[in-house]
Amino acid sequence: MVSIASTLVHRADIRFHEPDEALRPYVGCFWVVTAERDATIQVVPDGSTAISIRLQKGRASGWFLRGPLVCPEKRRFPSPATLIGIRLRPGVAFLLTGIAAHTMVGRRIRLNGTAAFHELVCEEVRLHTAEQCIDRLQRFLLERLRDARVHCVVTRSLHEIEREHGRVQIAEVAARCQVSQRHLNRLMRDWVGYGPKYFANMVRFQATLKHIEDAPTQPAAALASETGYFDQAHMNLDLARFAAATPRQLASSGVADFSKTRCDDPL
Repeated sequence: MVSIASTLVHRADIRFHEPDEALRPYVGCFWVVTAERDATIQVVPDGSTAISIRLQKGRASGWFLRGPLVCPEKRRFPSPATLIGIRLRPGVAFLLTGIAAHTMVGRRIRLNGTAAFHELVCEEVRLHTAEQCIDRLQRFLLERLRDARVHCVVTRSLHEIEREHGRVQIAEVAARCQVSQRHLNRLMRDWVGYGPKYFANMVRFQATLKHIEDAPTQPAAALASETGYFDQAHMNLDLARFAAATPRQLASSGVADFSKTRCDDPL
């Protein structure tokens, strides 16, 4: 699993729904966020993408695809609304769209004008409840992802990087995948959105969040050493870049709040 803790909600309730077993190699859980006025949602990078739709006063606002993140993203709700969606594993957005993932980085793409999602968006006018949205999205994904596969080299490289918690030389990953570093970088950018080195940094950041959650009083220098950073300053730079927070801020409340939104991953 890539994501340890990726979403922080304020003034909102979040519920998870397990997907059909056939979808589990491709997605995490469906989620439903019920937001009050002035609620906020903050998402930190974990390599995933997401498809979502917003319901407000019983009306659907349209489906969106959120591309891979490179920095924290915060959304505010000026009025009460319900947000329904699903997290896609790295590489799955490219399977669905055929669009190079690096062109989606940091973007929210409205799907109404995207041909690959015509079967999904054509029924959005009939959607009035979270349950209807989940059912529609699940049926669409089951149809589109049947027998689909992420490129075998990308799958292997993701596995190798995650197994090492991001603490691995990219030359070694390429060698294990039996490809050149240049070819691996090109495949990862197309399928995941960024090269293997950046993805490894993101995985190490997520592993650091887990360490902070498990041992919130651990000295920062020891934390940096255990998670494979050159020094404490190096770790602080990653936490600032990916979470906009310091280790102390995360230890005091941040990771605990992120973890309340964790969608336990069966894989």
